[in-house]
Amino acid sequence: MNILQERFNPSSNQHLLLAYIADLELEVDRLRKQGQFIQQEARAVTQRILQICHDASLPENAPQPIADIALAAEQFAELLHDTYEPSGYHPAHDQVVAIAIRPLIEQVFRWQQRLLAAERAVLHVELATEYVEWFPARLRHILDNLISNALRYRDPAKGEARVYLGLTRLTEGYELRISDNGLGMPWDKRAEAFELFYRSAPARAAGLGVGLAVVKLLVEQSGGTLTVESGEGQGTSLIVMLPRYDVTDYLS
Repeated sequence: MNILQERFNPSSNQHLLLAYIADLELEVDRLRKQGQFIQQEARAVTQRILQICHDASLPENAPQPIADIALAAEQFAELLHDTYEPSGYHPAHDQVVAIAIRPLIEQVFRWQQRLLAAERAVLHVELATEYVEWFPARLRHILDNLISNALRYRDPAKGEARVYLGLTRLTEGYELRISDNGLGMPWDKRAEAFELFYRSAPARAAGLGVGLAVVKLLVEQSGGTLTVESGEGQGTSLIVMLPRYDVTDYLS
């Protein structure tokens, strides 16, 4: 029985439902955070423009508010651009399409940089192919959570946070590797990293540590695997094996 036949098997309905619920939970959480962040930035840019106008009205200041206002508007426009998503990037339209992987990775990285205030983080990308045929919403969720994990648990003592993302095209699918130079996790805690509500250290931000567990569920439900290589203080590498699909394959 191939992967798609197995996914349409009535005996696997519960597993499909859990994965679909996980998809929706991630989408709702992502859109909630996105909305909150945009509102916060909109208030900040409005206050900045008002302050620029106020300062320009003072007699001792040289009047050049237009350039400063234009810069504030341009920066906010860049933020809005990074929230744009092509049609189909939603679990309800989880059909296989050809995805331009580099701009998606860069967009997700910039967005997570903003959310986590990781201005000093740098991204290095090595791709064996510029396009992958996969489920766009699901791939977005996987990248969102794995890049977020790399940035959230960066090591302040190391200064610059470095994130490496490599994609290799294999006969049976794709190997996606995300590595960082962050806090890492103890050797005996790696298996626990995929358990719901797990947090690797007190330094982790408040909130339920369900990201990797949900990603693992999504990857495995799609016929792939997710493994971790990590050591305390040595950063973390997450290796995702994704099966290859055809554009005629889709989830019901």
